[in-house]
Amino acid sequence: MAKESETANEMATADLGGGFHDLKEAVYNFLGNLFNWLATHQGLALIIILSILVIMIWFILRVRKSGKQLEKKVSSKNIAIGEKDALIEEQKNKIAVLEKKLSDQREAVGEALLGTLMSLTGYDISQLKIFFKFLTEISGNPLQLADTQANTIPKSPQPEKESGASTEGNGEKNVPGTGPEEVVEANKS
Repeated sequence: MAKESETANEMATADLGGGFHDLKEAVYNFLGNLFNWLATHQGLALIIILSILVIMIWFILRVRKSGKQLEKKVSSKNIAIGEKDALIEEQKNKIAVLEKKLSDQREAVGEALLGTLMSLTGYDISQLKIFFKFLTEISGNPLQLADTQANTIPKSPQPEKESGASTEGNGEKNVPGTGPEEVVEANKS
């Protein structure tokens, strides 16, 4: 059996070697025939060779030209990208300046609002903090609470105007058809 496997390997190697040898021989025969033909037809061979050289030179020059054009396109795009990057950077700088101006204006408006609140309420900053804390602890809007209280207070019938007898002696001003808020304001003045 060992002899049979050795002979099978030798035959397979010989077949592969023979295939390569046949291919090599075919290439040599083709080249030999080609050079034989070129030797007998020198003028035609010269024209063919020169034509092939011209085509190769034309192809090389075309590749170079297209390479230069591509390089120009890429460099112009790089320039355009650089310009766009510069514009983006400029816009970022403008946005930063606007944000700074906005924060300055926000501070100025905040200070003006604080000053207005202080002048309206008569409180200073620490008292305003307590006042707003008190307002947030109240359930509901204080103005709405005052409005609902004014609507729930029953109106007492106003006595007819008496001749000469009014409540001016008590120090109160009688304002007909007013709610409790207006009476409080009338009493303050």
